[in-house]
This record gives sequence, structure tokens and C-alpha cells, in this order.
Amino acid sequence: MKLFFALCCCFAMTVLPGALPAAEWNTDFEKAKAESAKTNRPIFVLFTNSESAGCIGFDRAIFNAKKFLDYADKNLVLMKVDFPTTIHLQAKSLTEQNRKLRLKFGATIPSAYLLDQNGDLYLNFTKVEKTPEAHRRKLNEIMEYDAPKAYTDYIDPFVKEYIELKTIEAAKAAAEAKQKAAEAKPEAKKPAKKPAKKPTEKPKAKVSSESEVIIPKEKSGTLLIPPDPVGNVQDTLKSRGAVEAAEKAAEEEEVAREVEAEKEAIEKEDAAKAEAKEATPAA
Repeated sequence: MKLFFALCCCFAMTVLPGALPAAEWNTDFEKAKAESAKTNRPIFVLFTNSESAGCIGFDRAIFNAKKFLDYADKNLVLMKVDFPTTIHLQAKSLTEQNRKLRLKFGATIPSAYLLDQNGDLYLNFTKVEKTPEAHRRKLNEIMEYDAPKAYTDYIDPFVKEYIELKTIEAAKAAAEAKQKAAEAKPEAKKPAKKPAKKPTEKPKAKVSSESEVIIPKEKSGTLLIPPDPVGNVQDTLKSRGAVEAAEKAAEEEEVAREVEAEKEAIEKEDAAKAEAKEATPAA
């Protein structure tokens, strides 16, 4: 009896784990998306009717076969969207989720799709074969040959293409994020530049155009002083005005000196006359 129990335990540890399919079918779409994001694998969605004879045949021949489930365990996230005939026995939340998914993809039953981690369509296997009839013929060929092996060979190139594309997108996103981070870093402060030495020579005065200078004009419109090509006409006018004012002041000062001298001469003459008058005796 003990030997029989030991053999049973050994069988359970060796044979049974290998006999169980590795991958399992999700029914919760949000969990399937989370698993896809974690593993970087596409979501394989099967729209089916678990009470339909045709769908049951596909499930047995392909989707529940160990070869397919072993392949899916390494390459896919499985999601089954079921529309049983006795749908009232299904949970209302699940029925509502499945109804929305069928409307989103316009799915027929049975049909299969590959979705990305956001739940958006990547590949419609029916459209790959152009028409639903062509797709059914393809499935019949697979089932007549070696269903699990042939079907995994059929979807494998699409899965590899998806994973390669997502890897490229991830690398591109990482490069863009790295570039943005580099651009966001503050630039190192450059050493302050020494102030330039002042030139020894004075800069030449800016030559202003006639439109920038107010020049008095005669009634004829002719310029009293033509524009000075070297300096500013206004500066010329100011300097000339200063010279004229200085000359006028000098002239006024000279006149004042002459008047003062003449005044002093008259005063001396008057004083001399007075002295002479006093010295003359009275008659």
C-alpha cells in the first residue's frame, strides 16, 4: 500500500504537471491588458460560443490543444470572449464587457484577433485571409493537417512582427525620453567675459541723415547750412552759435571799456577845470 502511494505521488509530480496546459484563457479584458503590458506579448482574442458545435470543434482541435497552449504560454496573452446560447447564465458584467468588445471590433463568431497592450487592434486574422470564407478554408486546412502545430506556424510570423515592432517603439520612446531629459538639464554657467578695453581713439560722430536733423530753412527752401558729411549738422550749428555768442560778448565788453574810459576822461577834464577856476583870483 505504501509503495502504491509513493508511485502515485511520483506520477503526480512528473506526469501531471507536464500534462496540464501552461497558458490559461483570460475572461477579464483589463487583466489581459495588464499581463500584455507586463510581458510585451500581444493579446490573442478569440470570439466564440462555448455551446456551439462548430466553436466546440475549433476549441478541441486548436485552441484547447496542448501544443497551442504551450506556444501561447511563451508568445501570447489569451483572452476568450464567449457568447453562450444560454447567455442569461453568464454574469451580467461579463456579458456587458463581451458585448462592448464585439461592437468595437465588429467580430463574427468564431473569429480571432491580435491586440496590443492597450487593447487596440493589431491584426484581424479574418482580413489576413481577405474574406471570412477564405479564413474558414485556412482553418479547415490547418485542422486536416495538424491543427495545433499548423496554427502556431500560421500565427507565429505575425506575433514575431508585433514583438519586433513594439521593441523598436520602446527603444524609440526610450531614446526620446533620454533626449528630453538631456534638454531639460540646466546648461553649465560659462565664465563671465572680461569687459572689453575702451578704445583710445574717440569714435567718429554718427552721420545722421537729413531726415533725422532739423535745419532752419529760408523761405526759398534752400538750406542755410548744407549737411556736414563728417559730423552732425546740429552739432555744427551749436558750435557756430557758441562762437557768435562769444564774439558778441567780447564786442560788448570792448564797448563797455571804451565807455568807461571816456567817462574817466570827462571826469578828469571836469576836475582840471574846477581846479583852474579855484586858482584864478577874483577881479
